[in-house]
Amino acid sequence: MPRISDTIPAVILDWAGTTIDQGCMAPVLALQAVLGRHAIPASLEEIRVGMGLPKRDHLRSVLSHHGLIHMTDALYPELERELLVEIPARTELIAGVAAVASWLRAEGVAIGTTTGYSRAMMDVIAPAAAAQGYCPDVILTPDDVAAGRPAPLMIYANALRLGVWPLGRLVKVGDTPSDIAEGRNAGVWTIGVALTGNSLGLTEPEIRRLPAGDRSACFSAARSALFAAGAHEVIDVMPDLPDALSRIARHLGEGRRP
Repeated sequence: MPRISDTIPAVILDWAGTTIDQGCMAPVLALQAVLGRHAIPASLEEIRVGMGLPKRDHLRSVLSHHGLIHMTDALYPELERELLVEIPARTELIAGVAAVASWLRAEGVAIGTTTGYSRAMMDVIAPAAAAQGYCPDVILTPDDVAAGRPAPLMIYANALRLGVWPLGRLVKVGDTPSDIAEGRNAGVWTIGVALTGNSLGLTEPEIRRLPAGDRSACFSAARSALFAAGAHEVIDVMPDLPDALSRIARHLGEGRRP
């Protein structure tokens, strides 16, 4: 029986909200702490709009809503320090990620990664993920290339390090519009993850506390946001990834391209 890797040689996974830190809480808490100390009244919506960007760009995006872009350089070192405080408590793998990674290995699919986190931040996250059984083949950050998301350069660098091509057979998986833009700009297939990441922005206990009607509406909005960003496929959670990859493999077999 053919393996997925016969058609899709590699997937490029995001980190926060896709494989760790359900709800993308570490960046939210860090930004709220820094902005609060400087009496900048940023809303949660403003903070979440730029999620997935390199963290300096994320900060700049939030400050732009208040006419304070000129404060970016002054506040960014403070944000870095705050992130390094928040991140260690937010490195737990999201449910199903380790099993999906094992399935990808069994299928011969290489695992690359991109992120909005810096190299110093990933140096905290990667060992914690490895201790839980998740060890991607490549970990790239905005520090490793000339430009982070939505630029496609981290995906290009993943392809070079993994030795996989053509790009039209690769798949980028992430939970933010910037993930999808990164993948579309690289010319790869894109899959959005709706219910564990920034589009929904809730932890598992918070999801359980939602009334049924609110839950349905929130789930629908999270999926729609990723489709609106240009995702080729949207899945609810990572255990849905094998089926989505199988569909993309069929598309490729029919001669379709991203």
